[in-house]
Amino acid sequence: MYFFVSKKRSGKGKEPDIRVTNSYLEIEMPIDDDSSIFTYIVPRSERSVFVLICLDDMFDTLMNELDNDSFETISDTWPTLAELLMNGAKDKYKSGALIRFEDADYGDNKWFVASVAGNISFESEDEIFGDRTMEALEVVMERTKELLTELQEREPSMLKAVGKGILAGLGLGLLSGAAQAFGIDIDDS
Repeated sequence: MYFFVSKKRSGKGKEPDIRVTNSYLEIEMPIDDDSSIFTYIVPRSERSVFVLICLDDMFDTLMNELDNDSFETISDTWPTLAELLMNGAKDKYKSGALIRFEDADYGDNKWFVASVAGNISFESEDEIFGDRTMEALEVVMERTKELLTELQEREPSMLKAVGKGILAGLGLGLLSGAAQAFGIDIDDS
């Protein structure tokens, strides 16, 4: 599964491209001539799907070094990140969650912004791409944009962050291209 802003794969110009695999549906939405936003629809149960945006290993270091002080700094500085983490820990997906999920292509766990579309039939393309799935897609797109904006614009108190690896743990280098894809001006912070 691709990091949500990646090199364009399809040759379909500006039209979305849907790729079907045994494990998921990949939706590629071109941004420009070179890059696209990738989202995934993954079966969750017999009647529901996860709608996902892949953030690769962006939060691995941060979460490996997490302690109470670090989580307090995260909560104070990045409330969206804290909320999405808590939603993921509590399996609350309606307003978005940040979860670790197995990448079906490589078998390793990656970070995803997730929502769930339920009460749908896999036998109907209209239901798979119906209102519930589109609402979940809108949630993950909006929450990802909100998360990236917040991470880009707010820095934790340096006194709290020193020695905790919080800034290094975010993979802020990955944010640049992703922020630009969402129209976030990284030079205005």
